[in-house]
Amino acid sequence: LVHGVYAPAESLRHGFFQAVSIMTTTGFASADFAQWPVPAQAILVFLMFIGGSAGSAAGGVKVVRWLILFAFLRREITRALHPRAVIPVRLGGRVVGEEALRQVSVFVFLYTLLFGFGTLALALLEGDFVVAFTASAQAIGNIGPGLGAVGPLGSYAELSPLSKLIPIPLMWAGRIELLPAIPLFTPELWRRLRV
Repeated sequence: LVHGVYAPAESLRHGFFQAVSIMTTTGFASADFAQWPVPAQAILVFLMFIGGSAGSAAGGVKVVRWLILFAFLRREITRALHPRAVIPVRLGGRVVGEEALRQVSVFVFLYTLLFGFGTLALALLEGDFVVAFTASAQAIGNIGPGLGAVGPLGSYAELSPLSKLIPIPLMWAGRIELLPAIPLFTPELWRRLRV
């Protein structure tokens, strides 16, 4: 450490470690990245929404869903310009079915909606948008540390008791992949179980 700034090699090591830790949702920290410059923190927050690879135990949206969503978006923009075009969405040379496109779209929508509700609720209760934003992102993505009071050297101990309850359903829904969790809150499922 030179005058509070890492040497170049150490900066790369800490930066790479934190990026991998956040994307793979391991929750480890090699440095207090809550003290890093805002652009570096912004990159780490961006990575919280990327998530790990498909088939891994990592949380977050997952890389493959983002690839499918962007391919779907590109197709829809092209179809707006050429309405009669038949353009299949491909991933790795294979055609992605319409059902998979629908499921990915619904998943990302629900993920964003729950994240937004969590952020809003925590911001109203805590009065700190950075803590609310990153606590919601880390909770629904099961990432680990956020920024501010919930940063790598912080904890949830500083949050009010009500604020501590908000990340619980986010963590739970994010861990079991949202779509299986949502039906548990519908009356139709419970009616079927009684029959």
